[in-house]
Amino acid sequence: MPTTEPGDNPRVTAADDVRSRFALGALEYRIPPIANKLPYMLGGLTFIGLTVLVVTGILLDQYYNPNPVAAHDSIVYIMTRMPLGAWLRGVHYWGAAVVLVTSLLHLIYVFWRRSYHRPREVTWLAGVALNVVIFALVFTGSVLRADQEGVEALAHAVAGAGLTGPLGAPLTPGFTPSTSLLARLHNAHVSLLPLALFGLVALHFFLIRNLGIHASEPATVPFTRHLRRLTGYGLLLTSVLGVLAVALPPGIGFAGIEGVEVTKPFWPFLWIYAVENTMGLWGMILAPLVLFGFLFAVPLLDRGVGDRPPSWLRIVGVILLVLYVGGIIYGALAPQMQHIM
Repeated sequence: MPTTEPGDNPRVTAADDVRSRFALGALEYRIPPIANKLPYMLGGLTFIGLTVLVVTGILLDQYYNPNPVAAHDSIVYIMTRMPLGAWLRGVHYWGAAVVLVTSLLHLIYVFWRRSYHRPREVTWLAGVALNVVIFALVFTGSVLRADQEGVEALAHAVAGAGLTGPLGAPLTPGFTPSTSLLARLHNAHVSLLPLALFGLVALHFFLIRNLGIHASEPATVPFTRHLRRLTGYGLLLTSVLGVLAVALPPGIGFAGIEGVEVTKPFWPFLWIYAVENTMGLWGMILAPLVLFGFLFAVPLLDRGVGDRPPSWLRIVGVILLVLYVGGIIYGALAPQMQHIM
């Protein structure tokens, strides 16, 4: 007796055909109903923002020249002559800002709900590592502008690398004399860091799928319902980025001059700048170590039970958050200071 394929059955629709061939039925697994609320979608929105950054970044990189002499001019070309270049650059810029905010809010929410507890310790660690990679991507992206702010950011990175000895060698100009440091940072921005990002995202999603979403209620609704709602929020987010790119397009300063320090860093790094103002260049090393060191250590520090972190851990987390936000505000308002002599 001959077998029939889904496409041979007149009662099977084209949608059913696609569903069977791409195994979309696997998305029907059950999740807790509370996962359809916006706070639980912050991680998904971060992923959508990262997708926007990848797409716009690939397009922009076709016109970017990582040669230190030509980098600034190539961005001016993108802004003035590339088709939709200024708009795409605006979407990329605002997408990076949104990803920073949503990833931070997601981290805070997961911490407060104690979703890092057994057996989800590795899920938490992968999420913290993702935030480190996102910060590294934003930093390298700001350097690639090659304007005065970018040149000074690179000079700070080189100075910080000098303090860390062999660990910082890859961020020194003489590490590979055959190519420039700017070109190597460009390579990191478009290849090494995205590869690390994709690997961590895959690990993070795999663990969430197999360990489940941390919630007190049973898993009773299909994930596809969550996916539809997330898609709606994602389309709204993408629309907002498009509008921001038109209403508030990012500018660019004049080509940078080495040996001069007259700007402040991009706003996500103002908290590090604030610590530098009080501790000098070592603050640039110690501030991220304290913040991310604490986050990586959270599963080891909390060995208790319950739905919330212990009081002392919550207090430490709140203090660090206040210092982080306060450092950004202080860095924005404080007078510009010299850190590299």
